Amino acid sequence: MFSPLDPEVFLSEDGRVEVVFDLDELSESNISLVLKAAVAALDAQHWEGPRMLTVMITGDEEIRDLNYIFKDEDEVTDVLSFQEWSGVPGIRTDNEEWPVFPEFGDSDFVNTERLGDIVISLPQIERQAAGNGKSTERELAMITIHGVFHLLGYDHAEPEEEKIMFGKTDVVLAGIFGD
Repeated sequence: MFSPLDPEVFLSEDGRVEVVFDLDELSESNISLVLKAAVAALDAQHWEGPRMLTVMITGDEEIRDLNYIFKDEDEVTDVLSFQEWSGVPGIRTDNEEWPVFPEFGDSDFVNTERLGDIVISLPQIERQAAGNGKSTERELAMITIHGVFHLLGYDHAEPEEEKIMFGKTDVVLAGIFGD
């Protein structure tokens, strides 16, 4: 999904998670934190399906454009999750119709390796952290975990779903920060 010009690409030790960014720079500590949070979320769920994912750290303009293109919402958001376009059982699509990509035709394209992509707006994360009294690092880790859980099929549209998803997020977050 991502094709920024000359992106910096960083991989987790096990090769399951990559972080790319199109910002002028991103601190090594933020890159390491995103890698750690994404791997921890995958590990916490003992996920048996596709396990490779990409996290793109970007700015407000890029995420706003993606939010408009894919969700028809013309606003900045903190995170977007895109499950890999596939017919892999167990990957939730929220009953939305996936776009037809000409390069795949109408075939049942299945990529059994990729779980999907997550896009995070770092400026939005910084604003949210400041607004709720959290550190940028904690907010960034939380949003990364949140994005991975969306790829794994969790949602928070209903109160019971929210309780489950946010509870799981809190457990993984506590493990990262030693709470």
